[in-house]
Amino acid sequence: MKKNYYRIYFVKNLTTFLIPMLIPLLVMGTLSIFLIQQYVKESINDDNMNILKQTKENLELIFNELDSLNLYIIASAKEFKNLQRMMDTRLLDKEDHKDLASLKNFIDSPNIARSYIDSIYIYVQNDSGKFISSTTGGLEELDEFSDQSWYESFKKHSGKELTWTEARTINKSQFDKTGNFVNLITMYRKIPENNGVLVLNIKSGYLENRLASLSTTNGQSLFIVDKKNNIIFKGRDYNIKAEEIKHITSQPKSFFTTSIEEKQFVISKIFSSKYGWNYVSISPKQYLYQVPKRLFKIVLILLILCIISSTALALYLTQKMASDIKIILNIFQSAEQGKALPPMPSRVNDVHSYIIHNILKNFMEHNYLKIHLSEQKYKEQAMEFAALQSQLNPHFLFNTLETINWKAIGLTGSPNELNGMIENLAAILRYSLDEENKMVPIMEEIKYTTHYIEIQKIRHKDQFEVIWEFEEDIEKYHVKKLIIQPLIENSLQHGMISGKKCFIKIKIISTIDHLIITVIDNGKGMTEDRLIEVQERLNTSADHSNHIGLINTHKRLKVTYGNEYGLVIQSKCAWGTVIRIVMPK
Repeated sequence: MKKNYYRIYFVKNLTTFLIPMLIPLLVMGTLSIFLIQQYVKESINDDNMNILKQTKENLELIFNELDSLNLYIIASAKEFKNLQRMMDTRLLDKEDHKDLASLKNFIDSPNIARSYIDSIYIYVQNDSGKFISSTTGGLEELDEFSDQSWYESFKKHSGKELTWTEARTINKSQFDKTGNFVNLITMYRKIPENNGVLVLNIKSGYLENRLASLSTTNGQSLFIVDKKNNIIFKGRDYNIKAEEIKHITSQPKSFFTTSIEEKQFVISKIFSSKYGWNYVSISPKQYLYQVPKRLFKIVLILLILCIISSTALALYLTQKMASDIKIILNIFQSAEQGKALPPMPSRVNDVHSYIIHNILKNFMEHNYLKIHLSEQKYKEQAMEFAALQSQLNPHFLFNTLETINWKAIGLTGSPNELNGMIENLAAILRYSLDEENKMVPIMEEIKYTTHYIEIQKIRHKDQFEVIWEFEEDIEKYHVKKLIIQPLIENSLQHGMISGKKCFIKIKIISTIDHLIITVIDNGKGMTEDRLIEVQERLNTSADHSNHIGLINTHKRLKVTYGNEYGLVIQSKCAWGTVIRIVMPK
């Protein structure tokens, strides 16, 4: 049974810690890997397409030389008719040499100006097998020229095809068979009017270097494939079979993944309608998706760490829980047997120490429960007695004041100041005790405050004067009983200066949301330290003999209207005191 509970606690603790850690990690890790993979895919496609477009524009700009030559031929039809005649003539006259030099200068200019052009040939149909080459000084005979494969290609393309391109390797040394071999990209453009052809030979090494410089990722290679799926040139030597090239060019998508040499490659391609070429980018997939793979490894490592840490923490908490439960059971057993209880934990750190703490506390307090109940019963009896006594006191006071009033009239034979004081005192006492409603109209509060002032005037003669300031529209408002009298009493008790008349101004104003009662006197005021002491007493629960009226009024206002309300006291020594009450309407 003990082992079963231990296993249950362990599984519960492991689930509690493992699930909150694994779920966010799995969700965030999977989502991050997916988003990064999509971003990498889009970024690769965008970068490859930009490279291919740049390559396409650069190569088409190079091959535009052929278009320029063709336009020159169309514009110089007369010279080309003479060229055909000159090729069939064994000896050239002065005009022939002049026309030949003009044609030779035209094809030599781009050959000299652009280092990537190896040579330019112009051939028109003739019986002597002659043509013009930019590599020599004039007319050349095919039988005596080292490069003859271009002419064979021209003969093979005798159909309607006007332009085509092919990769060639030629030996520039006619007599040395092991001599100077050069790789060329040759572009042909037929001259239908003269049954001839323009031949533009581009250095393959230059184009391959340009393609290699445009590669941005590790292992990336750029290919250019013609209409017949022949590789014209490529930036890196990948062993790609003809059927694989055909598969790549036949795909309708411009971005996809394929297998070459049993490895996965990412393919991007664009098509050039001008020459019928496919510009292809091939990048090893293993280099492109390194970031998602690294992120997957990091997520896997974090998952393993989460499992290890959660298991360790679950084991620790399970052992601690078992130990705490054992302590609790020992406490119950000791209590049942009447043995001494263990000491109370010094600190409450978890739920089990909290349970132990409360169990010991309840056992320790149990012995004093009867004493507390007895004391509470005694206090209830005392409070009941005080309540009964308080009900008797007002009636006794009223009867006593009435007796004193008639006794004073009997002694003097007529009403006097003593009778007035007694009547005012009785009115105040009746107002404070007989009113059931705790909220009274403010005019009634002013009326009974005036009774108190009349009593104090008899006592202090002409030592003070009270000034009232309020508008008639305050009659509709209600206030707590006896909230103005304690403020006037405070001014008379603590503010009056011997030999100086004290002026007390009571100002009542109404704002949009509040009713404000302000009592101002020109008494002796308070020092800053004394003012701080009084303000602290207002907010304490201890009993104080001084300012008990202010403290009582302050607490009544807070109980009635809330803690944000109460008395606000301002005072300056030798200047006077201002006490303000702000109440909601």
